[in-house]
Amino acid sequence: MSKSLRATVRRTLLRGALHDRWAARRGRQLDRAYAENVLREKPPASASTTAPSLTHPGALRRILFIADCVWEQNSLTPEFARIADTRVLDLHPALEKKKTSETAPGIVLRTVREFAQKETTLSPDVIIFYARPNLLADEVFDALRHRWKCPLLGLNLDDKLQFFPHGILADGNDDYARWARKFDLNLTSCLAATDWYRARACAVAYVPPGFHPAPGLSAPASANFKHEFSFVGAKRYEREVIVGQLQQAGISVKLFGRDWPGAKWIENPNEVYRGSQLNLGIGHPTPSLALANLKARDFECPGAGACYLTTANWELAHHFDIGKEILCYRNVEELIELYAFYRQRPADCLKIAQAAWRRCAAEHTWEKRFRKVFSDAGIKV
Repeated sequence: MSKSLRATVRRTLLRGALHDRWAARRGRQLDRAYAENVLREKPPASASTTAPSLTHPGALRRILFIADCVWEQNSLTPEFARIADTRVLDLHPALEKKKTSETAPGIVLRTVREFAQKETTLSPDVIIFYARPNLLADEVFDALRHRWKCPLLGLNLDDKLQFFPHGILADGNDDYARWARKFDLNLTSCLAATDWYRARACAVAYVPPGFHPAPGLSAPASANFKHEFSFVGAKRYEREVIVGQLQQAGISVKLFGRDWPGAKWIENPNEVYRGSQLNLGIGHPTPSLALANLKARDFECPGAGACYLTTANWELAHHFDIGKEILCYRNVEELIELYAFYRQRPADCLKIAQAAWRRCAAEHTWEKRFRKVFSDAGIKV
């Protein structure tokens, strides 16, 4: 049975409680596969975390960013534009029109070739290619290398689950390791993954997610909140589980995002973040609710000047003072405890939001992230 047919059967048959059991089981499979792969990893020859220098003449003037864009054009590319002139090749429109007979890598290859033929005078100093594994193929890299001779950087913000060849996901989003050597420099948001790349002699730099500060936004000054407890994000299984447990405990969560009953998507999430006394974060990448990884929202919400209460993740302690700049919970019971405590202390929530805003503005913008990447790699910015 083909992957597409299996997906169709799954969507047709798996509903309600049956779907929930299937999702939890698949999540546990992913967790076990991840743990087994991590334990099999051999230590890299060098423990250095410094990215190698890239061969690059002169200063950085022009960036070409290639991605299946969803949020990137609102949050990421404006930050690139603060560093250098930025062109975007958005793969999303072509992928949305995918025909049954087409493969995703085939569409990417065609789109790259058409763009290269059209942009005859475009001469980027660096290409940043942000693509999940099921969009990649040798021919795509060949086309990029044939048309442009500048450094090619690969960005992956989900390689905790996509790096190893576990073969569990029907969409084929695994074995990103296969493509790592195709890039002059890999950019990972998973600190543990830096060892995996180096163990394969692949150049790598740690780039945690960042945020794009809204123009004119300053630190919050009032504890007069519109919402007590909010969540911004589309409905997904792991999110539905946690929200459902909160609701069963009698806690009302104001929901903003696709597919939640009665909820609508919002154009400006910052209004909700800043208008909420507590903002719920859910940092699980699998339906089992076991693993946690860094999310863009981990910086977007605090960066807006909001009090953020999210899943405990050891990497967050590298970027925030837990308890003073953000709040973290290890399980739903602790989440309920923190909610019960801080709901009575709006002034404390405001202090946390102010501290988060200061920290994010000083350290966590996408611009600062990539200025460091380029500088460490020997590219003048």
